[in-house]
Amino acid sequence: MIRSKKTLNFKVDAKSAIPAYEQIKRAIKLAIISGYLEEGDQLMSLRELALKLTVNPNTIIKVYDQLETEGFIRSRPGAGYYVKVDQAKILPRRHDLFQELTQEYISKALQLGYSGEEMSKEISKITSEDMLIPGRKDRTDD
Repeated sequence: MIRSKKTLNFKVDAKSAIPAYEQIKRAIKLAIISGYLEEGDQLMSLRELALKLTVNPNTIIKVYDQLETEGFIRSRPGAGYYVKVDQAKILPRRHDLFQELTQEYISKALQLGYSGEEMSKEISKITSEDMLIPGRKDRTDD
């Protein structure tokens, strides 16, 4: 089933040590893994996404090629790129992405001088507040 385009709201941080293509790829993976983008959803065209993020279209080509190779999207010549959900691939990648994001958080917190205990307390505090996080799977809205 082919669906319409959904807007992805993220920006490339030009000051980040993480390359632009990796930031974009990670954001699209997160949208797929979290369920925001579903099977058959059409992604923005190469040009549209490049203009929106103010990056070279070759960057988007690289991202889409890698996502297709990894099994997250498929291309339809002349029609664009579409989300391809393969649960057997998504579950392990979900954990991999979680580990990457966690490592990035820990690295930055350590650079700021926080200890493991302080990080743990902050995480406990945030999760106990039951924040409204879009796409969060463990929350049931009444």
